[in-house]
Amino acid sequence: MRALLLHHPYTYPRFEQDFVDRVAELPEFDVVAADVNALEAGALASSDRPVALTDYDAVIVFVAFKRLRAAPTLAWGDFTGLRVLMDHDIIQNYSTIFDVTLQGAWPPVFQRHRFDSVVTSGRTVQERLAADGIAADWVPKGFEPARFPTRSGRRTGIATYGSAYACRQVAERALRDAAIPLTRLDTTSYLQLGARLNQFLGCLAISSELEVPQEQRAALVLGMQRSRERSLQRSPEGSLARDVPMHPGLEPMAKFFEAAGAGCCPIADAMDDLAALGFRDGDTCLTFRSHAELVDKLRAAINAPATLQAMGAAAARLAHAEHTWAHRARALRDAIVRRLQRSTP
Repeated sequence: MRALLLHHPYTYPRFEQDFVDRVAELPEFDVVAADVNALEAGALASSDRPVALTDYDAVIVFVAFKRLRAAPTLAWGDFTGLRVLMDHDIIQNYSTIFDVTLQGAWPPVFQRHRFDSVVTSGRTVQERLAADGIAADWVPKGFEPARFPTRSGRRTGIATYGSAYACRQVAERALRDAAIPLTRLDTTSYLQLGARLNQFLGCLAISSELEVPQEQRAALVLGMQRSRERSLQRSPEGSLARDVPMHPGLEPMAKFFEAAGAGCCPIADAMDDLAALGFRDGDTCLTFRSHAELVDKLRAAINAPATLQAMGAAAARLAHAEHTWAHRARALRDAIVRRLQRSTP
């Protein structure tokens, strides 16, 4: 099997670059950066070197969805092999965590560009794609162990980082109202993140879905900010954030694996994918199904720091053994081989 991975051209260090670097180490793959200017004309090309699609059994396109959405129908030419769309953001087709206007946006783009299958980072997302008639394979997100090593030493408190989606703001506010120590790592570069995480006992990795209409979420967050002083005069059990309804999200983000790799106990909504990945509540992570449960569990965990640190160490052992980007590169290879075997008469 020979496969081409045509990826987005990265201009600064990102976890996706670590992933494609691991794919490039496999003999079955050629990995090249896509020419985004050519893509605007519907051409699959690289600015680094000539690319002949017909040299490959499979071509995997791993570029920003907004580029594919704007591009004219891709010109596959004489290529008759497997056409694969790889996308780490296709969760947005079904989730309201990011941008509700993107719900349902992927299938029309998939069909217009004449892809055969999708590689998605969520198992639940894979199942939903299949229900929508789109062939899909699951290759979860992961982490790079060289950037997120586990170091011994004193750890305290809980970290949070990443995009401040409404669901994360609500969870963070519920914890702060309960006087649980929480540190937001703002403006931390990807290259420095691992060292920062090694200071903490746990790390939030939340991808929950708020059971609040999209149009009310901005007002909800603003209301919590304005009522902060008033709410702190009340008991934590009566705080607004603790009572906001939610349910677990669709898939763990890269930060879940980064936190685990660095020896932090991952703290996340109880997504179905976690059990399939080997993570267990109270053993290698802390999970919750309501903000009240998050507050109660984390308050108890902070009062037992040795137990929380042991859970972080167990999470690190699992992450380094099964969830690195090198593992994901091999999983991608295996998924493409299986897909090719299915297409062979």
